Amino acid sequence: MTVKDFKLPDLGEGLEEGDIVAWRVAEGDVIELNQTVADIETAKAVVAVPSPFAGRVVELVGEVGDTLEVGSVFVRIDTDVDAGGVATDADDGDAAAAAPRPSSGLDADEEPQPLVGYGQGKAGGTRRRRHRGAAAEQDAAPAEDAPILAKPPVRKLAKDLGVDLAAIAPGSGPDGIITRDDVQAAADDTSAPEAAAPAASEVAAPAAPEPAPASAPVRPGELTLGFRGRVPGEVEPIRGIRKRIVEKMETSRREIPAASCSREIDVSRMWDLAKDLTADARDQGLDVKVTPFSIVMRAAVLGLRRFPTLNARIVGRQGDEPGEIHLLEHIHLGFAADTDHGLMVPNIKDAHTRSLVEISAELADLAGRARDGSIGPGALTGGTFTVNNYGAFGNDDGDPILNHPECGILGIGAMRERPWVVDGELTIRRTATLRLAFDHRACDGGEAGRFVTYVGDLCEQPSRILLHA
Repeated sequence: MTVKDFKLPDLGEGLEEGDIVAWRVAEGDVIELNQTVADIETAKAVVAVPSPFAGRVVELVGEVGDTLEVGSVFVRIDTDVDAGGVATDADDGDAAAAAPRPSSGLDADEEPQPLVGYGQGKAGGTRRRRHRGAAAEQDAAPAEDAPILAKPPVRKLAKDLGVDLAAIAPGSGPDGIITRDDVQAAADDTSAPEAAAPAASEVAAPAAPEPAPASAPVRPGELTLGFRGRVPGEVEPIRGIRKRIVEKMETSRREIPAASCSREIDVSRMWDLAKDLTADARDQGLDVKVTPFSIVMRAAVLGLRRFPTLNARIVGRQGDEPGEIHLLEHIHLGFAADTDHGLMVPNIKDAHTRSLVEISAELADLAGRARDGSIGPGALTGGTFTVNNYGAFGNDDGDPILNHPECGILGIGAMRERPWVVDGELTIRRTATLRLAFDHRACDGGEAGRFVTYVGDLCEQPSRILLHA
């Protein structure tokens, strides 16, 4: 037996630790090269971690919920076992079989690095079937081969409602992921036999019928189940993505002297233009939806080119040293995404080089991957300015917090029909409020106010964006 230590690899962007969300293999399983062994939640995303070795799993180090440091032993694998679960003989004279195997994915530059895939359904074998050591075991327990794919909030909901995830796998989500609707539907189905049981007993024993209950019994937590499965009175540990959110918000409020300014704008033309452009794009065979928010993002890019102190960094400030204001050439435009994992801020790299159609397409792609857990840390770091569409939740206005170390964040409220004065006449127009929060160390109020006015003008007269296409 040759046991190799698989150490938790660098999961990207200098992350130093991760929490075990789910094991995808069990001790005794025979796994293939690059087969996913676990899902690890970092401060950025949920990462599917594949094995750099093939062989039999000897030991899994840690339980679900444990925090592991990068470089610590993660899984121990006997590499003297082939894909069929048969022990190999290193002394049979076969040079290939006798060749030394790598001891770790981290030990030396020349050794193979794990091909880390992000989230569910990516390369790395999340959906691979597990191989047992003996063919008899495979035949006897085929149901254990396929992993049960479900996000942590969905698993918690299933536990609260008493739903067996194995009984409803695979789910209706991408790559068989079990969704919240799958769990709720299963819970609703299980309640039907309970309500029907008294009627069945009456048929079986009419002489002594059981009295039917006045109403169906209430399942534990049914009346108190809150948003995304949260239950009043429970305690949630601060770790993973939530830990990162706490750190970022505290740093922002503690270190940045933020100020804000706002403007109410008429978005009627922009609203209609988004519909027209979406129809035109689809007529040309493009599967893309141009939204009013994507037009706001494009307008923000043009505003940042004109007022660059909002697309900046304060660098080198320590103690009495004031540091420097670096006006950034590139614009990596972030946007706030509400997900089951918590607030995420993906960013569109080099948004200043993207057309409106490209911004719209990437906005939809990044938002979808953030919500389904398949986004990688690289898409969640390096942003230079953020746009927040809290209007999507029906909020007319908000108080956006700067995404440290960025110097600006632009929020937009709900686009509603409201009374509006046009040429001295009261009419009904679709309007919204733009609000900019900015780092007053890098940007003065005059520049910030002009930025909001300029972006607002572009949104009110979106044809002006064509001047900068």
